[in-house]
Amino acid sequence: MTILKLLEGLAVKSSTGPLDAEIKGIAYDSRLIKEGFLFVAVNGFSVDGHDYIRDAINRGAAAIVSEKAAACLTNADQSADQKSAAFIEVPDSREALALISAAFYGKPSTSLSLIGITGTNGKTTTSFITKNILDAGDKRAGLLGTICYITGDERVAASHTTPESLDLQRCLGEMVYNNMSYAVLEVSSHALALKRVEGCTFKTAAFTNFSQDHLDFHGTMDEYFRAKCRIFNYLASEGTAVLNWDDPAIRPLVKKLDCKVVTCGLEEGAMIRAENIRSQKSEVRSQNTDTPLIPSLARGDKEGLKGLSFDVQTPESRFTINSHLIGRINVYNVLMSVGIAYSLGISDEVIQRGIENAKPVEGRFENVDEGQNFLCIVDYAHTDDALKKLIQEARHLTKGRVITVFGCGGNRDKTKRSLMGAAASELSDSIIVTSDNPRNEDPLEIIKDVLKGISKNNYTVQPDRELAIKEAVAMAKEGDTVLIAGKGHEDYQEIKGKRHHFSDKEVLKEAIRKLLAMSQEL
Repeated sequence: MTILKLLEGLAVKSSTGPLDAEIKGIAYDSRLIKEGFLFVAVNGFSVDGHDYIRDAINRGAAAIVSEKAAACLTNADQSADQKSAAFIEVPDSREALALISAAFYGKPSTSLSLIGITGTNGKTTTSFITKNILDAGDKRAGLLGTICYITGDERVAASHTTPESLDLQRCLGEMVYNNMSYAVLEVSSHALALKRVEGCTFKTAAFTNFSQDHLDFHGTMDEYFRAKCRIFNYLASEGTAVLNWDDPAIRPLVKKLDCKVVTCGLEEGAMIRAENIRSQKSEVRSQNTDTPLIPSLARGDKEGLKGLSFDVQTPESRFTINSHLIGRINVYNVLMSVGIAYSLGISDEVIQRGIENAKPVEGRFENVDEGQNFLCIVDYAHTDDALKKLIQEARHLTKGRVITVFGCGGNRDKTKRSLMGAAASELSDSIIVTSDNPRNEDPLEIIKDVLKGISKNNYTVQPDRELAIKEAVAMAKEGDTVLIAGKGHEDYQEIKGKRHHFSDKEVLKEAIRKLLAMSQEL
């Protein structure tokens, strides 16, 4: 595809050099440039791509797209290099990268039914359930999210919740090549703020819930919310917004959005409601209370951890859902997936089958059972709201104590650290404050921030996460619940810019096995 063709519909301030050259590839990292590639200079968080324009040209770039264009080179560089490279100046390099990438890969979103899912929590589980429903209806569906990317028959580990625009369009192109008709995307607030989904058109856009996170990036809750709401700017003219009716931050969007809207919830007024949620004996309350939606599962009886059932009322029908997932959060995740499927015109029978076939998602309220007489749950909860809901669910799954192990990530929103400490201390019987992904911060300084929110004397500090998990297992008695929160599916710990292999689940399993072996010896 020629440079000129790639620039169609793009805002261009100026251009110099030959625009009829065929472009063989695109890169925003100069080290990936090959002969005949187009280089987009993007100002990133740690480096500015404009500083690498000369390197891109030396590697054979046929075109440079930049917010500064030729001004980034010296006059001498320009006279020597402009004979072979075109320079295109644009108002916004990130937007240009997205639109050029979409054009290069044949605008794949026009050949796919795109489903975008945003929200502070629940995106991953909702996306997997949604894909499962599509699969149950014999619709080939790809998935891009926090855990993995599925663009064909293989599944690869994810690098970002939502890939950079170039990588996103490449993945969508692979889905089209592999004859997929649907794509389920987790859409992060970062991706929306950084215009990674420019060039995409969603058939359905869902907003699962909203609570504090990422203030290190967005600055304020208002800006964070505005970023989330940008997903609706990418809806097709006939597209549908699926909203959590029970979330007080989201409900006002019902009247503000100029599109079809489907609301899901437990409270009166929701178009799609969950009713008669059952597992044993407890009554149902709304998301905004501290009372569990599902009953006490035999108070420590792990046989109770088999799933949940509830009735779904839609504008046209009523049917029963049976799911292997457990807990209040998953009632909402399942319900949001039902709303998405409803917006796509999928039958009740397919929805039921897809949900029943859906397995628990890795690192999302995942039960780790090695034969011990207490519960162990691994979860990705890394905000105060998610941690609060996690502990509340655990409280109603056990007759004994709730022991919570958690930490906070470094180089991220510092204001949530004390809030997480307060939630954990208030709701748990015992907590062990440890390290998460400290990144470039001192783990002890992060822990100090967490401790500022703790007012009860029910905590210990163990900076070594492996030792913290082992200590929690050693503390547990019959009927207790051990929660390991914060990292979920992650198999690494990021320290001083390097990722070291670390899996909460692996460490937890090993600790339980050793405990059981010791008890047998006694």
